[in-house]
Amino acid sequence: MSRQIKILLASHNQNKLIEFKNILKKFNIKPLLLKNFTSIVPEENGKSFEENALIKSRFASKLINYSMPSLADDSGLCIKNLNNQPGIFSARWAEDNNYEKAYNRIKKSLKEKKITLDNQSAKFFCVLALIDVDKKEYLYEGALEGRIVFPPRGSFGFGYDPIFIPNGYNKTLSELTPSIKNSISHRSKAIKNLLSNKIFRV
Repeated sequence: MSRQIKILLASHNQNKLIEFKNILKKFNIKPLLLKNFTSIVPEENGKSFEENALIKSRFASKLINYSMPSLADDSGLCIKNLNNQPGIFSARWAEDNNYEKAYNRIKKSLKEKKITLDNQSAKFFCVLALIDVDKKEYLYEGALEGRIVFPPRGSFGFGYDPIFIPNGYNKTLSELTPSIKNSISHRSKAIKNLLSNKIFRV
């Protein structure tokens, strides 16, 4: 049996940890949460998903003195007719983790442009930044194309999942089971790209 590999997930988001655990467990990779090492949250002041992912991963790697690989995720919802907003500001649109506020901001922005609310082309986009124990940096991307709908639907998932229907489905991510979501999500696609390069020997 191959040995279990531990990585530090540079996030304080419990929902992301659960999702990463579910995706990575079959590869015998165990993500540890950053909040177990520090309560400090690095400022995400990058101008792209790539920059923000690297900010978080570099912070985590330095914190543990590169004793294990660190992995950071920066992801968001990009709506085509809103110039790909909220994009890197997806979490900030949901101030204090209030996604109802984010949904209302999306609706308001679309109405101001006199654009219909439903079936707007959108995608979830994810960038993973991995830094290994030799301080080498790697970036991996994943995207899930789909459309947004209102009102929010479903009880699974988190964030913008209740208003996003992936292409090829007639249910939102929150209406799909976690196992289905984890098999098609932007995050799982980025992880598959990472693992395809065989950085981890599992």
